[in-house]
Amino acid sequence: MTKQVTLTIDGIQVTVPEGIVVADAAKMAGIDIPVFCHHPKLEPVGMCRMCLVEIGRPVRDRATGQFVMENGAPKIQFMPKLETACTNKVEEGMVVLTQSEKATEGQKGTLEFLLTSHPLDCPICDKGGECPLQNLTMEHGPGKSRFLYDEKMHLDKMVPLGELIWLDRERCIQCARCIRFQDEIAGDSVIGFDERGRRTQIVSFSDPGFDSVFSGNTSDICPVGALTTSDFRFGARPWELDAHASICTQCPVGCNTTLNTRREAKAGGRIVVKRVMPRQNEEVNEIWICDKGRFAYHYTEGKQRLTRPMIRKDGKLARASWDAATKLAADNFLKAKKDFVILASGRLSNEDLFNLKSLAEHSEGKACLYSNMAGGELTSLVGVGAGTNFADMGAGTSIVVVASDLYQEAPVWYLRVKQAAERGATLIVLNPRETRLDKYASFVVRYAYGDEVKSVQDLGKKSKI
Repeated sequence: MTKQVTLTIDGIQVTVPEGIVVADAAKMAGIDIPVFCHHPKLEPVGMCRMCLVEIGRPVRDRATGQFVMENGAPKIQFMPKLETACTNKVEEGMVVLTQSEKATEGQKGTLEFLLTSHPLDCPICDKGGECPLQNLTMEHGPGKSRFLYDEKMHLDKMVPLGELIWLDRERCIQCARCIRFQDEIAGDSVIGFDERGRRTQIVSFSDPGFDSVFSGNTSDICPVGALTTSDFRFGARPWELDAHASICTQCPVGCNTTLNTRREAKAGGRIVVKRVMPRQNEEVNEIWICDKGRFAYHYTEGKQRLTRPMIRKDGKLARASWDAATKLAADNFLKAKKDFVILASGRLSNEDLFNLKSLAEHSEGKACLYSNMAGGELTSLVGVGAGTNFADMGAGTSIVVVASDLYQEAPVWYLRVKQAAERGATLIVLNPRETRLDKYASFVVRYAYGDEVKSVQDLGKKSKI
């Protein structure tokens, strides 16, 4: 069990796990400390200085190591300067002041400096309505600026970092969330800072630009409107959108997603999907999705897709009602009996596949899954199934990846397996060619194409690799 630490935040006594930072401890107590660069999934860096607070620590006797007592309680000594809540870890007996006059002035000053070069274009900014900078300015910012509008830095507004992500350099506050995500989480260090001081800007180092299958996540964690996706940029306002929980079917991971939709005149009054966002599920995809899951939904906008039932008469397709179409289909299913075959795509959800299988069995027909992948019987025995939780995997866990390039085929599983290996799990990769996962593997086994099953069987016979 994790050791617990008790501290006081704004007069409230809080008991939290040892090792967490003050900002996270405050959130557990229901106290919000304003942050920009801090993110619970990223390592703390203390870059934005928004979370400045007063921190006092119990004074210890240098000779005995015991607390120095004063009026029956440990004597608390505050540092002369404000400290960042996102980098200081909690300590036993610590006292934190987030709303003192000194802390409030520090937070207000940080916001004022950030706004000196930030454009006042909230009404047209894609982040407007869901922008942390906008919210924190209203809550903690100064009522008016002491800086002149003409003194603002003016930078490029439309910079393509890659095909999918656009950068507005005026809006960027250099919190480095996007850079740290690509480095720490994705393992693709393809963007970074260039220049210094007020000229600091984000650039892409890869060719093609922003060469990562996780690039869209940077727009999610950006606390301002600096990073936008090419398909949603100026496409809708957040408050116009309805949210619908869904599951991504682009690969086997089954990432939890949220579909943001609205009714549009240019679509003939139909409800259309405006963007796909990740939905938190710590056992599956945490708060991330890959670019395929984020952007591939546009196939639903294809003009050649069937959107209403049609019946073939005299060799030509004609529109029909749903009742007429389903009755005709049912009659033909029953007439075909054993000659009735359903050919299902591997992209369908488990629920759709189950219903098709049930339909085939009820009609005395046969259901076939169209797929180029083999080894299904092995997957059902030892593969990722119900109850699998990558978050629990670490030291003492062994993970075997066979005949799969997870980065290309199941990107979020690549992230989860990579993280498990970094926590100490033993990762064994069996593949006939090099994959991105190899550098995180404890063991890499090469085999000839076609020897996948044999390699797995041989693995169980060997005492060591």
